[in-house]
Amino acid sequence: MKKISVALLACALAAAAAPAPSAFAADAKTFAPAEDGFAAANTAYNAGEFAKAMALAKPLADKGDTRAQLMLGTMLSQGQGVKPDFKKAADWFRLAAAKGDGGALYALGLFSLDGSGMKRDPVAARKFFTAAAEKGHPPSEARLGLLYATGVGGPKDLAQAVKWLDKASADGDAAGQFYLGSLYAMGQGKPKNTQQAMHLFELAGDQGYPEANYELGVMLQDGNGVEKDEARGAIRLRQAAQAGLPEAQATLGGAYYYGKGVDKNLETAAKWVALAANQDYAPAQDQLATLYLLGDGVKQDTQASLFWLTLAERGGVEDQKLREALKPLVTPEMQQKVDADLAKLGAKAGRKPKKG
Repeated sequence: MKKISVALLACALAAAAAPAPSAFAADAKTFAPAEDGFAAANTAYNAGEFAKAMALAKPLADKGDTRAQLMLGTMLSQGQGVKPDFKKAADWFRLAAAKGDGGALYALGLFSLDGSGMKRDPVAARKFFTAAAEKGHPPSEARLGLLYATGVGGPKDLAQAVKWLDKASADGDAAGQFYLGSLYAMGQGKPKNTQQAMHLFELAGDQGYPEANYELGVMLQDGNGVEKDEARGAIRLRQAAQAGLPEAQATLGGAYYYGKGVDKNLETAAKWVALAANQDYAPAQDQLATLYLLGDGVKQDTQASLFWLTLAERGGVEDQKLREALKPLVTPEMQQKVDADLAKLGAKAGRKPKKG
C-alpha cells in the first residue's frame, strides 16, 4: 500500500497541468442575471446543447462579452460540440484575460503548464496564476501554492505555498485542501500533523477529489497516524476508484483480495486490478500477472501472466519472484505469442509507481 510522501505533490502537479481547464464552469456563479443577452447561451450550454450555445455565444464574444469568451474557450478546449482546438481556445481566453477575468487567467496558466494551444512556459503559468489568485480566484490560489511548493516556474518558497494554499483551502477549493493536507502530512511548510492532513483530505474528498479520497482511504486502511478503520477506508478507496484513479483501483483490488474492510472476493479484486492495469499502471499490471498465474479471481493463464508481467517490467516494476516462478512454465511458443502481442502495442511502457 502506498504511504503518504512527497509523491502527493508530484501527483498534484500532474493534475494541475490538465489540458482542459473548465474556466467557464468554474466562474458560472459570476454571470449576470438571466435577463441579459447571455442567458440563452448559458441555458443551452447547461442543457448540453453545445452547438446552439456556441452559435449564441459567438456574436456576444465578438462584441467583447467576457462570459461568452470564456464559454467559447471552454467548449473549444474540451471538445464540447466541436473538435478540440486549444489554440483557438487560448485566443478566446486571452481576450477575457486582458480584461482581468480570473477564470481566463487560470485557463491560460493551465495551458502554459501543459503546452496546450501555446508554448509550454511554467514561468508564464506562475504569472497567470498569480494574477488570478490576487483577484481571489480559488483554483488559481491552489495552483499557485502548488507551484511555490514544488518550485515549478520559479523559486521554491514554502512560506508562499502555505499562504496561498491556506487561502484556497479557506475558500473551499478541493485541490487547495488536498495540497495543504499534503504539506501537513509531510511536515513541509507546516508542522507535521496527520490528523489535520486527514481532516483536509476529508474536506477535499467530500467534494469528490479522487486523490484526496485515495490518500484518506490508505490512511484509514493502514492506520497511518490515525485510528485504523478498514471499512471507512474501503469506502474512500471505492470513491476514488470509481472516479478512475488507477492507484485507488489497484489498492481497492488489494482490499477485496485480503478482505480489508470489505468481504473477501477474488473476482471483484481482479476486476479492479484489471481496470488499473489497463490504464498502464505498472504496479497493477504486476498484480494482475500474479492473479493470472495463481488463477485467483480469473482463469489460470500462464501466457496472460507473462504478458502483464512484461508490461509491468517495462513500467519499472521488478518482480524477480514472479519472473522465476514463470520461467519453467513458459514455452517458446508462448513467449512468441506474448512478444507478438506486445509488438502490436508498440514500445509503450506502463505508468511507473511513484517513489517515496
